[in-house]
Amino acid sequence: MTSTVFRIRPLLAPLAATLLALPVASLAAEPGDLLTAAPYRADWVPSRAAQAYLLSYRTPDHHDRLAEGTGLLYLPAGTAPAGGWPVVSWAHGTQGVADHCAPSVSGPTHPERDGRFLDHFLAQGYAVVAADYQGLGSSGDHAYLHVRTAARNAIDLVKASHQFLGTRLSPRWVSVGYSQGGAAALSAGHLAPTYSGPGLQYKGSFTAGTPTAVEMTALVMRPDSRTANPGGPNAYHAYLLDGLLQVAPQIDRVLSAQGRARIALARQHCLTDLAAQLEGASTGEMFIAPLTSVPGIWTLLHDYLGVPRRGFSQPLMLAHGTGDRDVPYLTTLLYAAGLALRGEPVAFRQYPVNHQGTLDAAAADALAFVRARLADGAFDEAAETAGLEKLLNDAP
Repeated sequence: MTSTVFRIRPLLAPLAATLLALPVASLAAEPGDLLTAAPYRADWVPSRAAQAYLLSYRTPDHHDRLAEGTGLLYLPAGTAPAGGWPVVSWAHGTQGVADHCAPSVSGPTHPERDGRFLDHFLAQGYAVVAADYQGLGSSGDHAYLHVRTAARNAIDLVKASHQFLGTRLSPRWVSVGYSQGGAAALSAGHLAPTYSGPGLQYKGSFTAGTPTAVEMTALVMRPDSRTANPGGPNAYHAYLLDGLLQVAPQIDRVLSAQGRARIALARQHCLTDLAAQLEGASTGEMFIAPLTSVPGIWTLLHDYLGVPRRGFSQPLMLAHGTGDRDVPYLTTLLYAAGLALRGEPVAFRQYPVNHQGTLDAAAADALAFVRARLADGAFDEAAETAGLEKLLNDAP
C-alpha cells in the first residue's frame, strides 16, 4: 500500500514550543499522542466506511512503558455533523500474537462478520476506531488477554483520532468489543473516567462473548488434563501462556518441552492456522507440573486477566451465546449478576448461538444500546436487573 503519511507530533511540537514559550518538559510524550496517519485501503474495510486511515500513536505496553500502537479509523459517508461524528471504539477478538496477525496488516479473523457488525454503526453516522492492541503490528510483543493494556490502547486511539480530525469527531464515545476485545472494551469503560482525560465524554460499553473468568483456566493447566480439545481452546491456551511468560518468566519451570514448542508455534501463526495445527491436542501435554503450583499464580492471573467488578460510571451491556463453548455462557451471566448485585448499571442479552455467531445475533441490540447511550437515553436499571434474575432462574 502506498500513501502519504502525515507526521503530526514531530512537526507540531517545536512550533508550539516557540509560539507558546513552553518549556520542553511540557511537551513530553503522552498516551494518545498521534504519531502518523495515512489513508488506508484493504479488502476488509467495512463497506460503509467512506474513508479509512491507518494511525500510529503512543500508548502503554504491558510493562507500563510508553510504546507505539497502531489502529484503523473508519469514517461514515458525508460531512461531519455539528459537534462531530460520535465515536465507537471497537476492540477486536483473538487474532494471534505475531505482528502479521494485526487486523490492520492481515485483516480480521472473520472479516465479513466483523465488517457487517461495524457497518451498523457507520451507517448511523458514527466514526469507528479499531486498535490493533500494542505489540500487534507495532514494536514489542503482544501480551494476549492482558486486559489493562488493550483497554488503554482502545482509549488512546480515540485520543489520537481526535488529534488527527479535531472537531470532525464528537467528544462522545462508547467502547464496543468481542471476545478478547469484550474484556478490553469492558475495562476501557471502567478506566475511561480517569484515563481518557477531560476532553472526551465516555457514554457506555457493549461487549459480546466476553471472557470474565479466564483465571479459572489455570485449573486445567496440569499434566493430567489429557482430554482432546478443539483447536481453538488449544490456541487460546498457547497465546495466553506466551503472554504470561512475558510478565512472569518463572512459569517456564512447569512447562514441558512440548509446551514450549507449542508456544513457539503460537508466536508464528494466527488463530485460524494455529487452531488447525492444534486440533485434537490436549492441555496437559504442555505441562510437567500444575500451573497452580507456581507461587503467587492466582495474584498474577488476577492482575493479568481480571476484569473490573465494581465502579462503572456508565451503563454496560453484555451479550452472550448460550451455545458458547469458547467462553462459557454461565461464567459471563454470573459476572453480570454479580455486577447487578453490587448496584452496577448492567444489562445482559442471550442468544441461541455459539461464540462465533454472537456478533451477528447481537447486532440489533448493540446498535440500539449504542444509539441510546450516545443520545443520553434512559437506562432502566431495575428492569435490566429483573431480566438478569429471570435468566439466572432459567439457567441450567
